[in-house]
Amino acid sequence: MKMNVLVRFLAAMSVLYSIHSIALPEMDPYRGLVLAEQSNENALREEALKQVLIKVSGNVDIVTLDESGNLMTNIRSMLSQFGYQNIDGVRFYYALFDKSKINKALNDMQQPIWGETRPSPLIWLVNENRKITSEYMINSQQDKDLSWGLQKAELQRGIEAKFPILDLDETLMIGSSDISGRFHQVVADASKRYDAEYVVLANLYKMRTGKWQLKWELVQYDPQNNKKQLINKRITADEKTDVMAQMLNDIADYYAQKFAIFENNGEKLTQVLSINNITTLSDLTLLNQVLEGLNAVERFKVVEINQQQVKVLVTLKGGLMSLENALNAQSHLQSDSSGGSYFQYNWQL
Repeated sequence: MKMNVLVRFLAAMSVLYSIHSIALPEMDPYRGLVLAEQSNENALREEALKQVLIKVSGNVDIVTLDESGNLMTNIRSMLSQFGYQNIDGVRFYYALFDKSKINKALNDMQQPIWGETRPSPLIWLVNENRKITSEYMINSQQDKDLSWGLQKAELQRGIEAKFPILDLDETLMIGSSDISGRFHQVVADASKRYDAEYVVLANLYKMRTGKWQLKWELVQYDPQNNKKQLINKRITADEKTDVMAQMLNDIADYYAQKFAIFENNGEKLTQVLSINNITTLSDLTLLNQVLEGLNAVERFKVVEINQQQVKVLVTLKGGLMSLENALNAQSHLQSDSSGGSYFQYNWQL
């Protein structure tokens, strides 16, 4: 069922491919962006809401639920902004929905909420020509099939892929054989400049049958460059766009399982966070912004400040695992287990 829903949803946008790939705006899970190929604004508004429900819940099947259909009759009350936008000469309809109302609707539907913790996977891809795909190749649309496959999934799932710059220093450090041979330490060293916790190693092939195949794995590196393999798959499809889109959809599914939370409507859990190296007001302000952006946190307050450490009491929406996953995904927070305590972190810029 999940794949059928996703295929139908992506097919609705496939007409864009016949135009060209586009430079997508900054991702916002609560903002729907759909091709304005029809003049029926009600239909466009419904498609935008479906897109948002999938992005925020992380569940591609949510649009098949009766409760989602009921929401369509009350769309206007959930809208914050809407209108039309031209992107690279292509006309889109956009709709920004009220975050609190979308979250309430998902809670009422007993669906999880996947907030702003959406790491950008760094993708080391060896293409069918045995070349490493660079950020420039993606941005300049040198391979429109590949770029559009990624852009479709980015738009529908609310995550952004990142590619290496591949400058002179990088080409001396890593080659296509290092990726194909899965030399993880070489990849880890080359990935340090991007501060990427989640890294993809992938090889793209065109088979003799004319189909496309993508062999890929998603790995997670900790600050000491220790590797943990999260996904290892082989995807085969008729079109290059489809294998690339499916890879990013699989990553989005993994992220949703890890970061989306079911809100606890009973007694809320609390946890004290100990943050080292907060030495300036700007550090404290930025820490405040980080915690405000965590979907796992309902509210928080600073309970202690000294020269070495700040302690923050947080009230959770869900469980401790959701909080830990969200904190570990933040680039400014590095887990510190040296003191033998949980939820102790070192602040880093």
